[in-house]
Amino acid sequence: MDEFRTLLDAWGADAARWPRERQADAQALLASCEEARLLLADEAAFDALLAALPEPTPGAALMQDILAIPRTARQDGKARGRWFSILPALPRFAGLAAATLLGFYIGTTSLFQPAQSMAADAETVNISDYVFGEGIDAGSVDGEAAE
Repeated sequence: MDEFRTLLDAWGADAARWPRERQADAQALLASCEEARLLLADEAAFDALLAALPEPTPGAALMQDILAIPRTARQDGKARGRWFSILPALPRFAGLAAATLLGFYIGTTSLFQPAQSMAADAETVNISDYVFGEGIDAGSVDGEAAE
C-alpha cells in the first residue's frame, strides 16, 4: 500500500501516466484491495480539482524582473572586479606556493640526508658483547665464537 500511495502521489490517478514496470502490480492491487480503490478515487477527485484550476500566467512586472536577472548579474560581476573573482582560489595557490618553497628548502639544504650518507658519517659501535654476553669475538663472522 505504501508503494501504491507513493505511485499515486507522484503520477496521479491516471494509470496511463504510471511507469510501465509498476502498472501491472498496481492494477493487481486495485483488483484485490478495497482500500487501494478508495485511494485511487480520492486521487482522481484531487486530479480533477487541479485540472479545473486556471493556468497561472506571470504578470508583466514579473517577466521584466526575470529578464533583468542576467543583466544585473553581469553588472555585479563588473563592479566586483577581477580580484574578487579569484578569491576562492587563493587558498589553493597559497598551499601550492608553500609546498614549492618547502621542497626547495629541503632540496637545497642537508636537512634530510639519504640513509647511505648518514651511515657513512655515523660512528660504528659494536654492541655484540652487550647483547650476546662474553665470549663472542667482535671480529667473528656470522656470530660464531673465535677459536
